[in-house]
Amino acid sequence: MKNIPVLLADFANGIFAVFIASYFFGIEPEWWYFLVGIVLAMSPDIDALPELLRRGQVSVSAEHLRDHRTFLHYPMIALLLGLLASIYFGYWGTLWLIAVILHLLNDMYGAGWGLPVLWPVSNIHYKLAARRVNKLKYLLVESGEWNQVASLDRKLRLVSSWSKAELPEYIRQYGMENWIGSYYLRFNFVCALEYSLFGSAVVLLLVHLL
Repeated sequence: MKNIPVLLADFANGIFAVFIASYFFGIEPEWWYFLVGIVLAMSPDIDALPELLRRGQVSVSAEHLRDHRTFLHYPMIALLLGLLASIYFGYWGTLWLIAVILHLLNDMYGAGWGLPVLWPVSNIHYKLAARRVNKLKYLLVESGEWNQVASLDRKLRLVSSWSKAELPEYIRQYGMENWIGSYYLRFNFVCALEYSLFGSAVVLLLVHLL
């Protein structure tokens, strides 16, 4: 149950992807299209299943430095596969492409450590609207870390980045094992945006179905 709030953005992405793909193909989507869309929107996180089944949660912290975001979280791979799927599978391939793009956009601002946007050219991870310490300010203040963080690292940036060498050190120092409650059960811009997207998607879905 504790993982459900984290999935709401994927639910929204799947619903939006169906509407977008259906618009381009001139299709009137049936109710089950949206279930497929939600599954496709969650597909990049298939690499998280081993850790989820083993530990009951997914996190990146000093205890678990490895991020599950591999393969389909590499935009160049995901976009190439999505374009091929769109060419060979028409509507359903395009739906998957759009769902994956929306998932990756969500991962660029959410609770994680961004994505290696330019892989394999570069291993640098990029994240939008984030600090280099990658923690919300209120968490840094509550933990007493705010005053110890270097001014450049505490600055909220439009784009933050970490090199392959830097990322493990930042995760070791600022990663969070129990991040769901801090990001999804207390008000902040991440949950506010994702809950708003989910609410908007549900309204559109109900208007369409009813």
